[in-house]
Formats: sequence, structure tokens, C-alpha cells
Amino acid sequence: MAEISKMLQDLQQRRDELKLQLHLASKEAEDEWEDLMGEWDKFLSRSQFEKTAEEVGEAARELGLKMKSTYDRMKKQLG
Repeated sequence: MAEISKMLQDLQQRRDELKLQLHLASKEAEDEWEDLMGEWDKFLSRSQFEKTAEEVGEAARELGLKMKSTYDRMKKQLG
């Protein structure tokens, strides 16, 4: 009986640790998403239209690569 009790305690502890890790991971993903959307909004802001076409193209390319990387990482993390 003591073995079963110990096993249940261990499983509860692991469950609680996993629940915390999932919460932290979702918070981290949410923060990363908010940062990415901030960059998106910044890109679309009026200040982008004052730049040359080459500068806007480079900024779009960089943002696109970052967004793709973030999407891929988040999709992998979510399963």
C-alpha cells in the first residue's frame, strides 16, 4: 500500500510540474506573439511609407522570415 501511495504522490507532483510548464510555455508563446504583432503593426505604420522601396522590401523580408520562424516554432510547441 505504501508503494501505491508513493507512486500516486510522484504522479501528482509530475502532473503539477507539467501543468506549470504548460502554463509558462503558453505565457511565453503569448508574449512572443504580442511582440511579433507589435512588429507587424510597426511595419504597417506610416513611418514605413516614408522609406525607400528597397528599405521597405528588406524590412518586409526580415519580418516575413521572423514571422515564419515564430509560426513554425509555435506550431511545433503546440503539437
